[in-house]
Amino acid sequence: MPGKLKVKIVAGRHLPVMDRASDLTDAFVEVKFGNTTFKTDVYPKSLNPQWNSEWFKFEVDDEELQDEPLQITVLDHDTYSANDAIGKVYIDIDPLLYSEAATVISGWFPIYDTIHGIRGEINVVVKVDLFNDLNRFRQSSCGVKFFCTTSIPKCYRAVIIHGFVEELVVNEDPEYQWIDRIRTPRASNEARQRLISLMSGELQRKIGLKVLEMRGNAVVGYLQCFDLEGESGLVVRAIGTACTLDKLSNTSAFLPACNSPSKEMKEIPFNEDPNPNTHSSGPSTPLKNQTYSFSPSKSYSRQSSSSDTDLSLTPKTGMGSGSAGKEGGPFKTLLRQQTQSALEQREFPFFTLTTFPPGFLVHVGGVVSARSVKLLDRIHNPDEPETRDAWWAEIRQEIKSHAKALGCHAVVGYSESTSICEEVCILSASGTAAVLNPRFLQDGTMEGCLEQRIEEASPPGCGFCHIPYDELNMPFPAHLTYCYNCRKQKVPDVLFTTIDLPVEAIVIGKGCLIQARLCRLKKKAQAEANATSISNLLPFMEYEVHTQLMNKLKLRGMNALFGLRIQITVGENMLMGLASATGVYLAALPTPGGIQIAGKTPNDGTYEQHISHMQKKINDTIAKNKELYEINPPELPEEIIGSPIPEPRQRSRLLRSQSESSDEVTELDLSHGKKDAFVLEIDDTDAMEDVHSLLTDVPPPSGI
Repeated sequence: MPGKLKVKIVAGRHLPVMDRASDLTDAFVEVKFGNTTFKTDVYPKSLNPQWNSEWFKFEVDDEELQDEPLQITVLDHDTYSANDAIGKVYIDIDPLLYSEAATVISGWFPIYDTIHGIRGEINVVVKVDLFNDLNRFRQSSCGVKFFCTTSIPKCYRAVIIHGFVEELVVNEDPEYQWIDRIRTPRASNEARQRLISLMSGELQRKIGLKVLEMRGNAVVGYLQCFDLEGESGLVVRAIGTACTLDKLSNTSAFLPACNSPSKEMKEIPFNEDPNPNTHSSGPSTPLKNQTYSFSPSKSYSRQSSSSDTDLSLTPKTGMGSGSAGKEGGPFKTLLRQQTQSALEQREFPFFTLTTFPPGFLVHVGGVVSARSVKLLDRIHNPDEPETRDAWWAEIRQEIKSHAKALGCHAVVGYSESTSICEEVCILSASGTAAVLNPRFLQDGTMEGCLEQRIEEASPPGCGFCHIPYDELNMPFPAHLTYCYNCRKQKVPDVLFTTIDLPVEAIVIGKGCLIQARLCRLKKKAQAEANATSISNLLPFMEYEVHTQLMNKLKLRGMNALFGLRIQITVGENMLMGLASATGVYLAALPTPGGIQIAGKTPNDGTYEQHISHMQKKINDTIAKNKELYEINPPELPEEIIGSPIPEPRQRSRLLRSQSESSDEVTELDLSHGKKDAFVLEIDDTDAMEDVHSLLTDVPPPSGI
């Protein structure tokens, strides 16, 4: 789809003084796109020039329009020496390439210099005219919209969610090229700035091509990151969820899209309004019979990725029916009752979305995460993406395995991040394992018995809290009770997730920010020894961060975390961890027990008195927080809930010295206090410091 790009330079204002003799500036502008450059006339002796230039016209392909930024350089004219740079403006043309988008960008843009910062503003008008091109071999993806929001934008409805898309682009970092030794710092900065703009455009175009192959028109939950790997190169990578979106008009913004002409399926809008107006021009379909479209078409994974990683949404065997029949069968929900062979033959989707319509999530298994430490100097071909692709494929495969162990077939609220220090790179990925509702999938014709089980297992308001895994074969020790809402299915005593709070969730009281912070020193080392020491520290850091989160959650009298984000950052001498989430009290989960301190030092009256004092402070803090956050759950007798009294071995201990053995744990007296109390063991200085930090955690400012 070739096109014509037209640019007009109107005026400038608040330019810096470049001529010390007159305290003014002789400014002119260079406009560059691709290899073509135009210049305006010099506007003499003014800090607020009025150029009103002619239209500069560039005839380009749409692939160039997507990859290349429009570069506008403002300079000061010198007669007897080189012109002085004032600053630059980079304009991304991609927003003008959508079918329903405006074709003009105009207004005041800040002029930025990499040495001096903002240096005035420039008024620019940019127009794009596209010509129709039916060439099916073109390498552009014009028309694909990108949204960073992790929910469907309110002015759109999702017709189909196609699945996970990912891509990365690698290039040599200009800061580490040989010419960097002889060029000015400004030239080096601008070279890197231009390269980042080019790589970002190329990355979006490649992601867009994958979306078009899947017959989508948008990417939602788009997350783009830059990895500065030093001499190994500069990596730009992105993940997102491919969708087919329809723009909502003023008259149809709240109408259910349940009158699809397709005889095989009916659709409902995938937007944020939980109670859409049911009035429509045609006969409406009851919600229980509506089916949300999930239409995978082609594999979104790069073919050069690890061969044993099956993250595509295209089945390995058999052909599907409906709109995806030519390309591959549609996604179907995997239930824990299905056999292992069926699990292997079906797809495993990842979603970067965190907000879903009511009923979309059948069960939430909890947070699944994976981390890996890599050495950048071990990459055989730094300029090729294959090695990094294989790294991320391993991470996603591990996430997939964790989710399967929890009896789930999908990961929602998925994100990826890196932390780089010298030659060491920590790759991190996390998400929430989940079971999705088959009614929201394109091929919604599930067997009656499975539909009935879903109906029974998913009462409104608490179904997503019910455990998806088998109680008799749990992948980890956990204390389960019957749901406090429906009293039919088992629920965990606490729930951690990376998604937003579902709209149907029944919450008691108010939520609050819960944050855990951790810092650990590490020895200075090089290469493999450094990577090994970091690898050895990571599991303990992860455990301690989660322990802190659990402590603070219990201290506030809450039982669930939503929107959890954990950052691990590596430096020369230390590792830092930061975890942030929103804590709430879910009515379906059991009331959290108190935190109980148990000392293991020899009998000492002063020490025992101190322990007693700390215990009282903890109890007072919990009571104060329950009042502050208005947490007043209804009292239910143990007999009604049907929860067994846990054995001492099943009780959770919040802090424990590494020197303890399992035999010593059984000697701890847990008979006093509340029977479901958490136990905080105080037997060293570090543990006591943790208690103090727990009690002195500063709350957010009032009004937030």
